[in-house]
Amino acid sequence: MAKTNEKSLLVIGECMMELAESGAFYKRAFAGDTYNSAVYAKRRHPNIDVQILTAVGSDAVSEAMKAQWDRDGIGHQLVMTSENTHPGIYAISTDDQGERSFTYWRKNSAATEFVSLLTPAVKERASAFNLVFVSGISLAILSDPDKADFLEFLRSMRSKGAKIAFDPNYREVLWNDKNHAAHWVSEAYRLSDVALPGLTDQKELFGHQCEQDVRLFLDGFEIKEVVLKAEDQGVYGYQREQPSVHLPIAQQANPTDTTGAGDSFAGTYLAERLAGTSMELALKSAAKVASLVIQHSGAIVDETLYETFTKEALK
Repeated sequence: MAKTNEKSLLVIGECMMELAESGAFYKRAFAGDTYNSAVYAKRRHPNIDVQILTAVGSDAVSEAMKAQWDRDGIGHQLVMTSENTHPGIYAISTDDQGERSFTYWRKNSAATEFVSLLTPAVKERASAFNLVFVSGISLAILSDPDKADFLEFLRSMRSKGAKIAFDPNYREVLWNDKNHAAHWVSEAYRLSDVALPGLTDQKELFGHQCEQDVRLFLDGFEIKEVVLKAEDQGVYGYQREQPSVHLPIAQQANPTDTTGAGDSFAGTYLAERLAGTSMELALKSAAKVASLVIQHSGAIVDETLYETFTKEALK
C-alpha cells in the first residue's frame, strides 16, 4: 500500500486460537495482544486502514483465523504462510471460585517464524503505514537473532516515515529472565515514537517505583509521546514540549476479566491519535473502552455491546 490521505495502522505480532471453557465444551475464538488492539482501533475509527503482519499455517485453523480477521475488518495482505507450522493455541479454564487460568501451546508456532518469512515486497509495503504497533510479546516469541532482525526492520520502516508505537506488555514466561527482557525492551524503546508502558511492567523490569521514575528513565530515549498506565494512580500522558496530562481512573467494583483491558486501551488510544484527537480526549476514550472490557469475559467484547456502549460513552 502507498501512503494516501487515509490513515493507516499496522499491528505486528501473534494471533492465537483461544479455547474457552463453556460447560462441558470449549468455545473457539481468536485473540492476541496486538491483534486485540487492532480490533478496537478499527471499531473506534472504521475509516482507518488497519492491517496485521504475522505468519499463519496452511491449515484449516489458519483459514478460520483469516476469516475472523475479515469479519473484524482487519486486513491481512501482509500475512505470510508457513508450510510447516500452525497457529499457537491457548486454553482458558475457570475454577469453582471463578478464577481463570491459562494454558499455552505457542512454542514454534507459525507466528514465531514471521521474521524469517519476510520478503522485500512485504517490507516495502509495511513501511508505507502511518503507524506501526508492536509489543513485548511480538519480540518475546522470536529467537534472539530474529529479535535483532525484527528491530532492524522497525528501524528501516521508521527511516521511511512510519511511526513506531510500542507496549512492553511483559510476560515473564516468554523470556529467559528479567535481564533478557529488560535488554530487548530497552532496544525497542530506542526505536519508538510512542510508548505505552505500564508501571507494573516497569517495576518488574527496571525497578521503577513511581511515575517519576518511569518518566526520568524514558527521557533518556527519543520517544515523542508516552502513555504510562500507573495502576491506581491513573494514566499519565507526556509529549515533548507539551503540558503533561493526568487522568485519574475510577475504580470499578468486581471486574469480570481484566485480561483485555490493556489491549483495548492501546488500540482505542492509537486510533484516536491517528484520527487527530488530542492526547487528553484520546486517553479518556481509551479508559472508557477499557472500563467496558473488564466487565465482560474475553479480550474482545461483543460488537453490538461495544457499539451500544460507545454511542453513549464516547459522544
